[in-house]
Amino acid sequence: MKLSTADDKLGLLGLRSAMMTGELSATTVVDACLSHIQTENPGLGAYLHVCEERARRAAATVDAVRQQQPQLLGELAGAPLSIKDLLDTSYAPTTYGNGHFRNNVPTTTATVIERLEREHAIVLGKTNLHEFAFGVTNENPHFGPARNPRDPERITGGSSGGSAASVAAGLAVASIGTDTGGSVRIPASLTGVVGYKPSFGLVPTTGVYPLAPSLDHVGPLTTSVFDAALLTDIMAAIGGHRLSRSVARAKSAPGSSIRAGIPNSLIQTYARADVALWFIDLIGKMSHDGVIRNSANVELDGEVIARHQGNIISAEAYAVHADQLDSNPDVYGKDIRERLSAGRLISAKDYIGSKAFQTSFASQLETWFERVDCILMPTTPITAPRIGTAEIVFPSGPVPVRQLLTRFTNPWNLSGLPAITLPAGTIEGMPIGLQIIGPRDGDEHLLRVAAWIESYLPYRVGD
Repeated sequence: MKLSTADDKLGLLGLRSAMMTGELSATTVVDACLSHIQTENPGLGAYLHVCEERARRAAATVDAVRQQQPQLLGELAGAPLSIKDLLDTSYAPTTYGNGHFRNNVPTTTATVIERLEREHAIVLGKTNLHEFAFGVTNENPHFGPARNPRDPERITGGSSGGSAASVAAGLAVASIGTDTGGSVRIPASLTGVVGYKPSFGLVPTTGVYPLAPSLDHVGPLTTSVFDAALLTDIMAAIGGHRLSRSVARAKSAPGSSIRAGIPNSLIQTYARADVALWFIDLIGKMSHDGVIRNSANVELDGEVIARHQGNIISAEAYAVHADQLDSNPDVYGKDIRERLSAGRLISAKDYIGSKAFQTSFASQLETWFERVDCILMPTTPITAPRIGTAEIVFPSGPVPVRQLLTRFTNPWNLSGLPAITLPAGTIEGMPIGLQIIGPRDGDEHLLRVAAWIESYLPYRVGD
């Protein structure tokens, strides 16, 4: 029994409805998930730890509440979730993707997890990630790679790769990840699920191991925009479930066609030819069918953005890890040790300059949204490469995979704008995502637009 895949979307709302009517019990749902994890996880490496007994107890509690006081059932009653192993749990090992922390059990639980469990969500386990969230392939030297359910020889992307794999393979109905330069949206795009990065600061990061605190976000990976909105409502403690209610209204009464901003030069510079053609075709269809009213070019300098983003991540990540890196460098895998060590080289002048650019960049983007409703672009310049691929060869020469995968996502961490990726088709059998970006603190607006586009996509973009 798979509960949540691209082809079989039960979703959070349908799951709760089935719980309320007694069509499903939490115990049945959790048992099915755990059985599926036992069968599939050895080949995918999605989970690092499964909370089997605790999940069964939680399911029994939900079933008892439904039978005795159903009015007390939470919004996520019986929903089986996975959690990126960067978020602290007081009841399960939290490794941060590093072997040194294999047996680490924190004394507290991350705020967002506490809020989800208060609504009767059931945590199935902790998912694989790129070590300390500092990478985008999820090739982990301590625990092995997370593998793409669409082709296990390919990467999931990262750093929330195990989260994406768990949702794409139906090993959880949804997952919670983190995103500092694209770490929710990249794996969501490469595995064919929805990934949402809310506006900076909307969702608390208390109890989440930091990578770069001024860029870190917590966000959901799901099979629908509604589920992403509902989980964000709960994690951000938004009264009245404003985001998910807005999405529900957009689904029942779609809005007017949208004015889209498109960063043409950025796409032309970095997208592989097949991805660029797919995007051009998709935008053409959306314009023809009236989803897009008009489009405007918006200019982004990918190299400048990447340089300033890189300065901030490197400097802040080094500051987080400096003591341990200096005293015990062998704790880290080779790629992470090298990347953290590079942070030593970022001068105070360069860091301050990049923070100033961050502020001016965010202000510049505000003017864009005076003439567009959203920005549209591919989520990633390529589809998922094979595990172990270091470079992608373009006509102009080879480009490192890590550098390439973040080019379309890191501007929105630097600016703090909300961004979501929707599965929007395949290229040679591998998923590709459409990224939609909204104005700062315009999460409700962005999710309404995303819900409308989501309702259009399945009928216009096929494999």
